[in-house]
Amino acid sequence: MAGPLTEEMVGKLQRYGDLLIEHATKMSLVSRHELGRLHVHVLDAAALLATRELPPGDDGWTADLGTGGGLPGVVLAILRPQAKVALVDSRRSRVVFLKIVQRELELENVEIIHERIEDLAGKRSFELCVARALGKIENVLVPSLDVVAPGGSLVLFKGPKWKNERDKAIEMALGVGAELADEQDVEIRGEDRSTTFVEFKV
Repeated sequence: MAGPLTEEMVGKLQRYGDLLIEHATKMSLVSRHELGRLHVHVLDAAALLATRELPPGDDGWTADLGTGGGLPGVVLAILRPQAKVALVDSRRSRVVFLKIVQRELELENVEIIHERIEDLAGKRSFELCVARALGKIENVLVPSLDVVAPGGSLVLFKGPKWKNERDKAIEMALGVGAELADEQDVEIRGEDRSTTFVEFKV
């Protein structure tokens, strides 16, 4: 889904998985139930790259809002080393873990931002923002759009419930000068499921 992988990319993905398993419980990164399904989350992150490319590093940043343990942001940074990826999270334990990942994987294209999304508006803006499992659409859409640069995009990872949220989300986006620009379903290979990537343009 993300194109050809180098040995270095594969090695970093494997090491990232090891770090998630090692620190998952004590740092509240991934539930015990999800530990056996880490490959699904990595595939989900990579699936974004089947729909678009990240802004090249010289031109702008991609921000993973509410990144948690680094999904999808760390995967994107590994698979697209020429891009610049900001990992945004408000929880200290997760920021500590992300710093371990950044150091262990030598991710020179990553910046870690310890901040609530609501508090980031007016301080930083990004050409592309992505959000996966961030929360209810009515709570997260407007704050997320507030950190997208003019002309930029917010892409949400959504599942089957998206159809129930769609009309409300369009209305909320219009209220802050954004619009629904694209919806793409990508099948997650080997998992009998798909992810809907929903793009709002600012």
